[in-house]
Amino acid sequence: MMQQTYTLDHWEDRSGHRLTWKFGYRGVAGAFGRIEVVYPAGRHGDRHVTEVRGDGIPVVSFTGWAYGRKPSLYMAQLSVGSDGIRVKRNRWAQTRAGRALRMQVAGREYRYLATGRRHHDRALLRDGVEIRTGRRGRGARKKATFTVVGQADAHDIALAAVMVGVNTRNLTRGGAVRAFFNRSLNWLDIFN
Repeated sequence: MMQQTYTLDHWEDRSGHRLTWKFGYRGVAGAFGRIEVVYPAGRHGDRHVTEVRGDGIPVVSFTGWAYGRKPSLYMAQLSVGSDGIRVKRNRWAQTRAGRALRMQVAGREYRYLATGRRHHDRALLRDGVEIRTGRRGRGARKKATFTVVGQADAHDIALAAVMVGVNTRNLTRGGAVRAFFNRSLNWLDIFN
């Protein structure tokens, strides 16, 4: 089975007011050309948007409740081009496979799930294609890697890339517990 690996480098734009700062990853992904992931590409109240654009891929955006600089899976909305895509997940499932994010894009079923205990290792799956994503490094040396197994197309690459700019820690039980306590403490801070 065919396997390829692409690497995107982390970038930051901290010009202007801190609410206008942008972060993300950019690089070249073989035949798919240049890819750029931007977060937050937009803000709508308490919701952030991550967007991916590139030479040979469709524009994909993910909107969710703000968690740091990235959108979270809470109140998630996904758009591929001008099409709104329904995103589903079972937040009460006990296994990583059960907690996977499910979506249907271009007539194909996708699952995005945690492959490790930490929130750095994920995989986007559909029939015949697996894209394993990972984030490594700190600061200027931070990178996102995509290992593609199978015949991936532009939609597959774009979906995997946009998810790198989304806070997906709720795909593991431990991450969901940490996120719950963090939200609770932030909520209690409102009253101080």
